[in-house]
Amino acid sequence: MKIEKFKMQYYDEIVELWRRTGIGVGSSDTKDEVAAVLARNPNLFLIGKEDGKVLAGVIGTFDGRRGYVHHLAVDPDYQKMGYGKMIMDELIELFRNLKVHKLHLFIEKTNRNVVEFYNKLGWEIRDDLVMMSYVPNKELYKRNI
Repeated sequence: MKIEKFKMQYYDEIVELWRRTGIGVGSSDTKDEVAAVLARNPNLFLIGKEDGKVLAGVIGTFDGRRGYVHHLAVDPDYQKMGYGKMIMDELIELFRNLKVHKLHLFIEKTNRNVVEFYNKLGWEIRDDLVMMSYVPNKELYKRNI
């Protein structure tokens, strides 16, 4: 698998990949929103391709202090082949080059397979924090699109 920077020409493929892997596609995943995150973090949004097909993707974001991982996905037909680890290793190296001290990600509690995947990569579950969310514009936020 060849890892490269995401380009908007792959938008439809990445959204389809997210859907195939069970990632909820919501209002923050519209074409405009994805273009905005790409503009802010052009080097941290990666895809993995083989024979011209997008097999994997991950969004990295950096707020100036911490790094965040969003929407890691590997095509179900190519899971358990090391592609998830490969693309995460590349993203972690990019964060390391930015001198990021700590990375965070969010996993739905019911997704035990993903928790196990990240545990194997050395990630730790935090039980000292409570995640809270606030929706400032309920007209803008949509859980699924």
